[in-house]
Amino acid sequence: MSDGGPQGPGVLKTNNPGKAAAVKALTEDIQPDTGTAGTVADEATTKAVTTFTDWATGSGLKDVATEWDKQVKALQGRLAADKTALQGARLGFQNHDIQTGGTLNRFLLPPTSRHGD
Repeated sequence: MSDGGPQGPGVLKTNNPGKAAAVKALTEDIQPDTGTAGTVADEATTKAVTTFTDWATGSGLKDVATEWDKQVKALQGRLAADKTALQGARLGFQNHDIQTGGTLNRFLLPPTSRHGD
């Protein structure tokens, strides 16, 4: 809600350029970099597991690597969900605005305008 400035009270604002920039960052940087970080860690851990195969450390590292893979996959899923939500936010606001306008028009238009007379 605004403070009643030039646009009047109750004006809802959204930041479409900001949403687009966030989607671009998720698509071009954050998601790919997250995948790369997960792969680099996997490679290093695999080498360590091989080195310590006959030790308890090797078994522990293998468990850690399995958990790491699950966490990277979960993070990628959350990032994808955030990206989808950002992409859909504009359409959601627009559709809600249209529906609200249609509902209000039933009460604001003269009766003859509502029936097409």
